[in-house]
Amino acid sequence: MKLQRSTMILVATALVMGGVVLFTQARQGDPTRSTTGQSNAAATPVFEFEEADVVGLSIETQDQTVVFERGEGGFWQMTQPQQQPAEEAAIAFLLSRLTTDGLVQTTTIDVSDPAEFGLDAPFATVNLTLADETTHQLVLGAADFSGRHYYALIDPETLPLSETTGDIDAAIVTENIRNGVDRPLEEWQAVIDEAPAAEDDDNTDPEAAASPDDAASDNDVEADSEAAPADDGEASEEPDDAIESDDVSPPDEPDDS
Repeated sequence: MKLQRSTMILVATALVMGGVVLFTQARQGDPTRSTTGQSNAAATPVFEFEEADVVGLSIETQDQTVVFERGEGGFWQMTQPQQQPAEEAAIAFLLSRLTTDGLVQTTTIDVSDPAEFGLDAPFATVNLTLADETTHQLVLGAADFSGRHYYALIDPETLPLSETTGDIDAAIVTENIRNGVDRPLEEWQAVIDEAPAAEDDDNTDPEAAASPDDAASDNDVEADSEAAPADDGEASEEPDDAIESDDVSPPDEPDDS
């Protein structure tokens, strides 16, 4: 009896331990709790369109809103909050991540508490307009427990979310997506080089710009004009001397007688 009782105890213990393992694995496999998927899984595009298809872009964060339009020649122009050329590299980085490798996985989450996923007050909302006038939206929430990926909604049907929304499809995106939208205003603006050469041309002294040959010729003219009166004066004095010499009478000769 002791052997049978011991065997039953061992079997019961094994069953309990097996149940614990199965329960733990089930929780880890629950998509509402697994937020990163396989960390080594290959990332895929967030959107299926091409980067070149995007002609309009707006990024609204908790600090600012910036709006861009792709103009003629394919160059981006900032339209809000200022009108000026945009930094092409910053926009290209974000669009490249959205259309190549920004998506880690999709999952289903229970948003009875939107704040748990950072979706009650999103970190950023990205709106894109394509050449065919269709629009797309990405809502970026908080980081998952790994701190390296972020919850996001792709083209959500309803916003804002509420406690009655229930289960929704969500995305897990890479940190590069957050880095792509988290920029100060000056990094969205193109650096415009000033043209000091043009200013120097405007400030050039006309007299200083004269060539050495012109200056030399001017000096020759001045020298000639100063020398001319001196020659005239000498010439006018010579006749006077001649006249004075003619007026002097010779001395009287002594009288021989």
